[in-house]
Amino acid sequence: MTDRMFEDKQHASLYQKYRFDPPDELKELILQYLDKKKGKPNQLAVDLGCGTGQNSRSLTPYFQQVVGIDVSESQVEEARAVPGFPNLSYRVGTAEELPFPDGSVDLLTAASAAHWFDTEHFLKEAVRVLKPRGCLALFGYGGNEKIHHEFCGDRLNNIYEEVMQILLPYTSTRVAGANSKLKDLFEAIPFPDKERIEIIPVKLQLSIKNVIGFIQTFSMYQACLRADPNAATALLEKTTSRLYSCPKMAVRLFEGKEHAASYWKYRISPSEELIGKVLQFHKSNRESSNNLAVDVGCGSGQGTLLLAPHFTRVVGTDISPAQLEMARKHVNIPNVSYRESPAEELPFEDGSVDLVTAMSAFHWFDHSRFLQEAHRMLKPHGCLALLNYTMDMELSYGDCSETLNHICNEFYGALQPLRNPYLGPSSLELYKKTYDSLQYPVKEWHEDFWVRKTVPLSGYIGMVESFSTFQTLLKKDPEEARRLSQDIEKRLLCAMDVTSSETEVIMGIKYFYCLACKPAKD
Repeated sequence: MTDRMFEDKQHASLYQKYRFDPPDELKELILQYLDKKKGKPNQLAVDLGCGTGQNSRSLTPYFQQVVGIDVSESQVEEARAVPGFPNLSYRVGTAEELPFPDGSVDLLTAASAAHWFDTEHFLKEAVRVLKPRGCLALFGYGGNEKIHHEFCGDRLNNIYEEVMQILLPYTSTRVAGANSKLKDLFEAIPFPDKERIEIIPVKLQLSIKNVIGFIQTFSMYQACLRADPNAATALLEKTTSRLYSCPKMAVRLFEGKEHAASYWKYRISPSEELIGKVLQFHKSNRESSNNLAVDVGCGSGQGTLLLAPHFTRVVGTDISPAQLEMARKHVNIPNVSYRESPAEELPFEDGSVDLVTAMSAFHWFDHSRFLQEAHRMLKPHGCLALLNYTMDMELSYGDCSETLNHICNEFYGALQPLRNPYLGPSSLELYKKTYDSLQYPVKEWHEDFWVRKTVPLSGYIGMVESFSTFQTLLKKDPEEARRLSQDIEKRLLCAMDVTSSETEVIMGIKYFYCLACKPAKD
């Protein structure tokens, strides 16, 4: 493993910024396999060719100690710069000479790296350092990435494949045919008990900027950059322009002005009592301060405004100019301002923020990159608050509440197939997993906090229409969206035995939330 393809500091920085964390599906498969074959305790995991540490960090909740090893000093330096993982360390070294005693390692992994190894020497070391029944897990990208956005997936994929063909001549001979090399490596593993899985499909939601950044991390792009910097730069600029020019590519969730107006009019913000729970947690640490709060994914700003009385300065950030325009239109509080920014690249200095909130927004972010950003900019003793609500909202009116909620459930059921795949089947599960993985010793999880508010029936309908699922239907089939909404409203009015959609009902929304306090020292 003598190639230094990933040694450049700028390349290492790109790796940290744009390489994906291993998907949960793959991580769970590996851990289940380890538990089945070896059982607990899980003391030591070693991540070979760890790069900037994405895979290494994902293992830390499950092992007493995790060690990442890479031949590149720049990659290891970048990995070490990520704080918050006390049981994780890194070493500069090779997969062919491991600094561990015989029979000491529970799990040996390599994520998109094993094709760089000297197979014979690596496998000898793996056999030596693994415990009896210890496990080896090698995985990588399939090389058939697909890009999808609404109705222009084919065009996007053609653009991506053209870029790969242009870069193909710059592929290192060491990794030409990486997939076949992994297959050969699998055949060479001297263990009778082994399994090979060809494909694990994974879907990620990325911005075009992240797609371009991902391409920049490829060794063949870096080789092209060294050979002809102008051509490499021009290729990225042209590719970016072509991706954005795809029909409908400029349409982003929550971006339309009408949708932003609907957000402001109908979305229910967390109650004062719920915000009080966040502030109580924040104040419970005597070292906390109330200078700056940042509300990430602020939308049209309802939740941001609730923080204003409690902090010297409050800044709401969002990626949508339309949402921010609506937020600025309704702000008349001097200590509140708004900035356009992705959740993964926030414009605040290290250790400068007292409270970071994400109210019904975290599930849309690149989860690990946002958490890294939140940790970076939080002060010691600063707090993170992730809030969201479930779809099982309740309507109350007279003695017909049960009927109303049956109709509402039909409304949600009709929209469920339009749920964005990036969100997965359950946001609550995502937030709970995030809470479990947070390496902060002081944290709280709550999943049954009801907010109830009296609203006109039209307000309830308007709120559901502001959901991304309804907006997707509205773009796909406007007539069907209007028919569905009008039908549900008529049925609710009939059940209530009233004629006016301005008739007030009590709407109950069940929130769940995660609170965590950054320790004084990492």
